[in-house]
Amino acid sequence: MTPRKKTRPSRARSGAVRFAVRRAKASDREPLLEMAKRVWGGHDYMPLVWDSWLADRKGVLLTATANGEPVGVAKISELSPGEVWLEGLRLHPDLQGRGLSKRIQSAAFREAMKLNPKSVRYSTWLGNEASRRIAEKNGFWLIARTGWMWGKSRADWRLRSRVATSRDLPSVISFIESSACHAATNGVAGVGWTFPELNRRRVRQLLSRGQVLVLPRKGKIRAVAAWDIGKVDNDVCLGFVDGSDEDVQRLAGDVLRIAADTGRSEASAMVPLGRITGLVADAGFDEWQPVRAVVYEWGARGLGRGEESFEGMVERTLRANESDVLDAVAQLLADRAPAPLARENVRDYVSRHLIPDTDRILIASTQSFFEALSSDTLRTVFRGVIEHLHYEHGLGGEAVAASLRVARVMHRGKVLARVRGRRDALELTLGPGFGHCFRTGATFGADDAWHPKGSRARSGKHEAVTLVLTGKRHIAGARKAIDAIMKSAGRSG
Repeated sequence: MTPRKKTRPSRARSGAVRFAVRRAKASDREPLLEMAKRVWGGHDYMPLVWDSWLADRKGVLLTATANGEPVGVAKISELSPGEVWLEGLRLHPDLQGRGLSKRIQSAAFREAMKLNPKSVRYSTWLGNEASRRIAEKNGFWLIARTGWMWGKSRADWRLRSRVATSRDLPSVISFIESSACHAATNGVAGVGWTFPELNRRRVRQLLSRGQVLVLPRKGKIRAVAAWDIGKVDNDVCLGFVDGSDEDVQRLAGDVLRIAADTGRSEASAMVPLGRITGLVADAGFDEWQPVRAVVYEWGARGLGRGEESFEGMVERTLRANESDVLDAVAQLLADRAPAPLARENVRDYVSRHLIPDTDRILIASTQSFFEALSSDTLRTVFRGVIEHLHYEHGLGGEAVAASLRVARVMHRGKVLARVRGRRDALELTLGPGFGHCFRTGATFGADDAWHPKGSRARSGKHEAVTLVLTGKRHIAGARKAIDAIMKSAGRSG
């Protein structure tokens, strides 16, 4: 038998590869399906979906080329209006490790943005570190960790649940939205390796197809399971299930019975890691050790346009609550260690290796300014100001910089607070650039106060104020002024 010839991308005479990404064409089919034989051990599903991908007018299919020859692919799909899904990223094995996957994925991200999406998501294997790094660098955040499992269908299983109907929609929606399973996946539910939103629209569709099971058969709903048909394997896939431990196992078993009733030899499940995967496995989804999948979504949830970045807000919140976080982590580790450990020792380890000790960083970064002040009274006032910014508003660590004469505190890339040392006083300037929040003439109880040059006024309020602080009695007023500008910063974005 003549061995099959491996396809290899051609090279320019210089040895360099000219790489490009474009819309896919029908003529790309054969070289890319030949390439697919060398992906995932020859078990790639792309041959089953290529034709439908190419024909999909709502989405986009991209082909990557090397010296003009097709060597990679990426698919952008619209699961529902505004819900964009990225999948199918493939690259010729001979070209891996050259940064080309990054270029394909980045091109896919750009195409996704052209669809004016409300959401953009994709999933990958937990261990696909290259893909995960690319996604994280492009603004994607992890929203779910799930396990993909298979089980043999069970014709001998006695059905315990009933099929929900459209009349059950309000109760089913209420149960799903308040469930731990829904919270663990941030509102998406797996169908194979695709994770559409489990919203009212989709639940209504599943109900119309008889793909929602509930317990008990009569009375108030206490457990729900939702399943769908996978587009690749045409398998029954359990994507949502929750209730008591016993009810989850019953519903998972019912899904295996449904697989048997529909002529399938097995069923799959893609459910949140932890309690749910354990219960589903106990019900018979134990053919494979769960393959761990992670789901990413573009942009962090909970922030409006123009607000500070997700990273900045989390870091600032962590700094403001650092002591509580350190205490909680240290206590948890000390309680679960196999030998008795001193909590303070564990806390010290955590602050050295896991969570930066920003108290320590704050003191180190302002030490030169602190020591240059002329009196202990001014040092106390300075500490009262800078620690309020740190502990109450999370502005510390890299946000703080100081020289012998001035200390600056940054927020969202701008100077929020500036403290200057004088012979017998501190000058605290707050703003501008964070909204109009200081009433004209306000002194906040300081020895003196004015609105510095460059502070614009609107409706009787200024963007900036300078306070002269000479004693401990001025700390409370300075803190109120800081609170005012931080509140304005949150409104102004």
